[in-house]
Amino acid sequence: MKFHKYGKPNRPVIIMLTGSFCPAAALEYLYGPLSKDYYVVVPEYNGHYEGSPAFTTRKNEAATIVEFIKKHNISSVAMVYGQSMGSEVGLELLRQLTKFGVNVKHAMFDGAPCIRLSKPYKSFMYFKFKTMINMMRDKSVDDVINWKFLNKFTNGDTESLRPMIESLKVISPYLTKKTIRNETECCYTFDFPEFSEEMQKRIHFLYGSGEKAYKTCHKLVEKEYPHAKMTVFDNYAHMTYSAKHTEEYLDMMRAELS
Repeated sequence: MKFHKYGKPNRPVIIMLTGSFCPAAALEYLYGPLSKDYYVVVPEYNGHYEGSPAFTTRKNEAATIVEFIKKHNISSVAMVYGQSMGSEVGLELLRQLTKFGVNVKHAMFDGAPCIRLSKPYKSFMYFKFKTMINMMRDKSVDDVINWKFLNKFTNGDTESLRPMIESLKVISPYLTKKTIRNETECCYTFDFPEFSEEMQKRIHFLYGSGEKAYKTCHKLVEKEYPHAKMTVFDNYAHMTYSAKHTEEYLDMMRAELS
């Protein structure tokens, strides 16, 4: 795993985690502005760059981040932030950091697909992701944006995710079958870590009302974490609100951090 660091090390720490098959650069539109006031650490998952071992599990990825935090003597984290699958890695990271006595003041998770799917459905999703990534290697970004699969995924607003698609295409040659399979498993075999009421109150879940993750997962999230905060963006798809209204989104993050 690689760790990209932005801002001055003496500032409050934010850890930012990308979604499935996305490189750290996919979050530049957020960590760029935030690095003016915070020390932002953005891990590059295993399997996402040339020469790296395959992605394994969210527990192993989270444990590697914990080792980084311990190595750099970081005792307090202002925020753990995650998008999509990164939310699940982030929840596991939150559990491990708490276990090791690191004070996490806030956590924000956008589009968390907190669900456990059947083995046949996971196999179907693995095939779908593998096919998409293989096709992406030989297509232009404009071609990818017009795919029916992504159009459905974003409720017809694929253009707003252009920067993410551009960055995904860059790393697509490094995404092996093993990494794709393991990230599919990570995404769709979720067990909710237990948190105290106090810790739950520090967690903020974000969803678009039009995304599948909200429709299938928000009731599970509310049941498991009844004291957590949840914000729903009406008529928005998976993570599109942050891309379309970046300044408002950043203001919301800053308000959470203040």
